[in-house]
Amino acid sequence: MSLLLVIVIKYHMLDWIVNMRKSAVIIPFIALIAGAVGLYLRHIELQNVFNISGLPTRGASETIILIIVSCAFVLLALIYAVIVGIKYASPRGYENAFGTNTIAYPLFFFLVGIVWLVSTVIHFFEMNALETVHNSHIFFAILSALAAISLMLFAIEIFKDPKQKLKFVLSIIPSLFLCFWILSMYRENAANPVLLSYVYYFFALVFSLLGFYMTSGFVFDKSAPGKTIFFCLAAIFFCFITLADSHDIGIRIILGLLIAINAVNSAMLIRRLVVKSAVR
Repeated sequence: MSLLLVIVIKYHMLDWIVNMRKSAVIIPFIALIAGAVGLYLRHIELQNVFNISGLPTRGASETIILIIVSCAFVLLALIYAVIVGIKYASPRGYENAFGTNTIAYPLFFFLVGIVWLVSTVIHFFEMNALETVHNSHIFFAILSALAAISLMLFAIEIFKDPKQKLKFVLSIIPSLFLCFWILSMYRENAANPVLLSYVYYFFALVFSLLGFYMTSGFVFDKSAPGKTIFFCLAAIFFCFITLADSHDIGIRIILGLLIAINAVNSAMLIRRLVVKSAVR
């Protein structure tokens, strides 16, 4: 009897959580809080677990706790995304799925694009100051700038006229940039035997890439709200964690922007979801 009561209570709590108006605020906020906790745990881990030579202490409690927290968050985000995918659908068209008809939408992404451009310049000059600029850094700066510009132009175009065909090209540029970023990150760490030193950075970039990829799917009328929400939430969490790693200020700002973008996209998408039975 008590077990049945617990199941009923959990069911009603779950039903309350998947209420879209409440979830649009609560779910991204939970991801931000969880990310902040992960950031703190990662900071503690970097301080206490890695020795002078850069090797981690095997079986350190800080590492285990962070892994448990990460797995727990990913699992909860996945459960929520599955429930959303089963019960809810998004309106057809990117502009309807994300509610881009308010002036706040282009203003937000215009501001994000400007800060992204400035951060790209900061990162490039910091690399130049360290005399470590290679062709890959130049390509990174160019693609990063293109991604920032594409975010601004896409937001403006989708706000002015959702039928503009330029949106198809603009929507995929951030994904291409993140593909290059992941390859560059892998190239820089190919000879690094300490997986723990960059694994959260890798997850942050991969989930950010998948978040942008799934979001652009709405432009091509290939919507998958459950998957999109999951990847956005996971990107928020892991981008927060890797802020504790040894990145320059330019990269940290871009990671912060990825957190903001995924938080806004997930909130806007969740808010616009409708029950599948109502769509039929």
